[in-house]
Amino acid sequence: MKLGFMGTPAISAELLKALIEAGHEIAFVVSNPDRPKGRSGTPVPSAVSEVALREALPLFRPEKPAESLAEIREMDVDAVVVFAYGSILPDGFLTLGRFGIFNLHGSLLPLLRGASPIQSAILQGFASTGWTFQFVSQKMDCGDIVSEVELEIDPDETAGELTDRMVPAGIQLVLGTLGELEGLASRARPQDPEKATYCKKILPNDSYLDWNRSALELHNQIRGMNPRPVARTMLGESLFKIHRSRVAQITGSDLDEKQLMARAPGDLLSWKRNGSPGLYVVTGKGVIEILQLQPQNKKTMDAASFLNGYKLQPNARFELPVEN
Repeated sequence: MKLGFMGTPAISAELLKALIEAGHEIAFVVSNPDRPKGRSGTPVPSAVSEVALREALPLFRPEKPAESLAEIREMDVDAVVVFAYGSILPDGFLTLGRFGIFNLHGSLLPLLRGASPIQSAILQGFASTGWTFQFVSQKMDCGDIVSEVELEIDPDETAGELTDRMVPAGIQLVLGTLGELEGLASRARPQDPEKATYCKKILPNDSYLDWNRSALELHNQIRGMNPRPVARTMLGESLFKIHRSRVAQITGSDLDEKQLMARAPGDLLSWKRNGSPGLYVVTGKGVIEILQLQPQNKKTMDAASFLNGYKLQPNARFELPVEN
């Protein structure tokens, strides 16, 4: 099949490589412009651009997609595949391709339309998610559904781990769908707008932990923020990043219930359970165990290493920064 491809990050580059390996003819590639990277500030091609350059594919890197539309129109393609391009497409793109222009989205639409579907599925405590291959429409992620695949989410899985596990399934969905595109596209079904939910771009300030929330909510936030931007909290004047956690199953033999009730959300507790020291934090509902953390200006470490090298004061408490 003769295809156009639009994408930018490494996850999108994996799909582009798979399309090439599957024998599809890539007529053109559109990616974001080269961006400054590192201390030198030298502009560096996106991961998708690197694949296109290596394969000698026609490559467009416009600041605005419309700048390349006239040239792209001249390249007669069967379909255009969009995956994590990173810019809103103007209406002129909607008529590209003999079968149309399609987007691969990391959720089961109409759930989690928007910029962060994989992270948001974890942040919201979903037990499953998936991929949707859909028509690109005038409104973001509102196009008719061509095909989809569902995947379970492990309750301790991070956003990075889930993404890595989802990518092969997403690639297979696209490859399988393209093999039957004419029939599947003609049977595409509209989304139910009444069931639609939305997710926003994740920003660094979204990573701060409010210990008044429940242990489960905080655990979901910690794993949803891993690997970026990483959940964070304050201990005194020092910033700590929290990389991994789990909801603690506390019994009466671990801590007297009255003693636990007297503690405030954010209070740190050090217990030796199952033969090794553990770091626990009181929350608005329940207790969370911190498995991996990173003190300010230090390397990531497990809780036992932290407790061995850090003298935990009786009144130690994780808190939001003052400005939050």
